[in-house]
Amino acid sequence: MMKTSVEAVSGVEKRIRVEFPADEVAKRIEEGYSEVRRMVPIRGFRKGKAPLSMVKRLFKDHVESDVAEHLVKESIAEAIKENKLRVLSLPKIDGGRIAEGETFAFSATFEVVPDLAPAGYKGLPVTKEKVEVTEEQVEAALSNLRESFARFHTVEGRGAGETDLVEISFSSSSGGEEIESGQPGSMILGGGVPFGKEFEAALHGVKAGEERAVDVEYPATAPVQKYAGKKVSFKVKVNAVREKRLPEVDDEFVKNFGDIGGLPELRSKVAERLKAEAEERSRRRAEEDIRKGLLEKNAFEVPRTLVERQIYGMIEDTANRLATQGVDLKKVSVDFEKMKERFAPNAEQAVRVSLLLSAIAQQENLDVSFSEIEAEMKDMAAAARMPYEKVRELYGDEERLDGLRNRILDRKVMEYLLANAHVREEVSPE
Repeated sequence: MMKTSVEAVSGVEKRIRVEFPADEVAKRIEEGYSEVRRMVPIRGFRKGKAPLSMVKRLFKDHVESDVAEHLVKESIAEAIKENKLRVLSLPKIDGGRIAEGETFAFSATFEVVPDLAPAGYKGLPVTKEKVEVTEEQVEAALSNLRESFARFHTVEGRGAGETDLVEISFSSSSGGEEIESGQPGSMILGGGVPFGKEFEAALHGVKAGEERAVDVEYPATAPVQKYAGKKVSFKVKVNAVREKRLPEVDDEFVKNFGDIGGLPELRSKVAERLKAEAEERSRRRAEEDIRKGLLEKNAFEVPRTLVERQIYGMIEDTANRLATQGVDLKKVSVDFEKMKERFAPNAEQAVRVSLLLSAIAQQENLDVSFSEIEAEMKDMAAAARMPYEKVRELYGDEERLDGLRNRILDRKVMEYLLANAHVREEVSPE
């Protein structure tokens, strides 16, 4: 009869010790020889007719190794199931060598999800913004909308000034070496992008058709890498100077926004958006207070496996974001070890919070029904303007569906914690 015991090596490691009696091992080995004799052809004998002594001599190492492997796998699987262990890593096996006439013993050490008993999660101090949208905020938002519809018209009778758009063609060099030749460019004076304010200062007062030579000494921290730390000489030809004109905020302007009935309705919609943004900002701040409070009140060891997974997930997210911004990752030199080191603290914190939320859900009997998952997928479909069936298909994979369920559950737990928090309200900053 197999004997097993489980001991805690640490808060995140368990060790299973297993022992099989010698007679059970001998029985398994004999069964192994019989199987080999039946299945493996041996020259000079019909299949299954070779002498058992010959089979043992030829296949001793193979059979013993196979038996050992099966005993280890079977006993580990059974022990994990019986003890309800949530295993994270592959086992580190010690022992597990077959010796004729002796017991078969080994130990397997795993990293596991820690058993947590979260404390102090009710009454956490939380600051929430009391959302008040002012007329000044609405006017500022309308002003930004107006800026987004600005048009640029050719300047007549004067040179370029602040906020004017200057279109150029230019060549550049440093230390006698050419950097660019005949390149097009443009800038809005006053912004300093992309050539810097010293460059722009030399173009104040220019008119279309003029040419100017500009020397700029760039610091090592200059955003344009090819100029950083260099004295760059530019030869600039001005192709056009255009001034910015803003539309009037009137009923004609409102037509840019679809079926909005008029300026009062536009103001109302802007106020609603500002309120929604402030409420979202308040919610994020409150949730951050909850996370901070949970971590302060619950110290525990974190499984390295989960932190590594989180780090790689963060690196993957960063890579995907850069790819969507048009960065060719194949041409970028990436130091993954430095990235891992940079992401590690935030990754560990995210894992701690996730484990705590999961433990609180279990402690408070919070769960997610399929109808809630279905409603979430319908909302996702509506937001993405795609058929629900397509979203359902995307989450047909069990792992993805579990990921969605866990996100919904984390949200439910956070809502529970906020509902039971000690809330202090403050007026939102303008």
